[in-house]
Amino acid sequence: MNDIASKVRRRLHRMYCSLFRWNTGVCPICERKVRFIEFDSWLRDNYRCSGCFSIPRLRAVVDTVKQFYPSWKSLDIHESSPNKMAASRFLKAQCVKYSSSQYYIDVPRGEYKDGHRSEDLTALTFADNSFDILITQDVFEHVMEPQLAFKEIARVLKPGGAHIFSMPWYPKLEKSRRRADLRDGEIVFLMEPVYHGNPVDRKKGSLVTMDWGLDFTDFVLQASGLQTTIYLQRDRSKGLDGEFLEVFVSRKIQ
Repeated sequence: MNDIASKVRRRLHRMYCSLFRWNTGVCPICERKVRFIEFDSWLRDNYRCSGCFSIPRLRAVVDTVKQFYPSWKSLDIHESSPNKMAASRFLKAQCVKYSSSQYYIDVPRGEYKDGHRSEDLTALTFADNSFDILITQDVFEHVMEPQLAFKEIARVLKPGGAHIFSMPWYPKLEKSRRRADLRDGEIVFLMEPVYHGNPVDRKKGSLVTMDWGLDFTDFVLQASGLQTTIYLQRDRSKGLDGEFLEVFVSRKIQ
């Protein structure tokens, strides 16, 4: 069934190529020559690969992993809150030591559901120095206690390892602002609530808790000791263009 769906999707892409702007290139995920098609002017969600249908931020994360860790396929990689999109599927298929976890409210920490381990980023059950790379894709705008999550990630990374992640970043915002807080077990909305898609709860979605600003790297350093590089590459030959394309690489030096 998946093969049939893929064939139909490819045929539709060929048809769409006559209606929309596109350019050729090599997709970091497909690793083959494809067409990158602009279905809408909002490229973040609509600049699609004709092969895997990936969007720019997914390609950016995969390309960054490859650039910073060329031997990534043999490393211990853990992804927290993977989605069902192309990047997570690619990482799982290509990395022999790939593992994943989701935040399940109804599953005890350390147990498994649907092939994922139940984990809370703010209180991970993994041992110290467990992973070479920990990946999160558009997760940290939803974490209620990000300082604890960054500290935990630093703990489970091996020396020389890195947290490689994407999230919406607003460099024109001098100071990061909290949109929602947790007080006495209840969510308090400090701004108009905004929700994004959630692979575990598609109906309810994920509440946006933070708008990250210019002080973001200092926040990570103070919370975890990790030093963060902001990596931005615009290269249409890789399908890398659009909004919120930055990838963050927070390294554990010791």
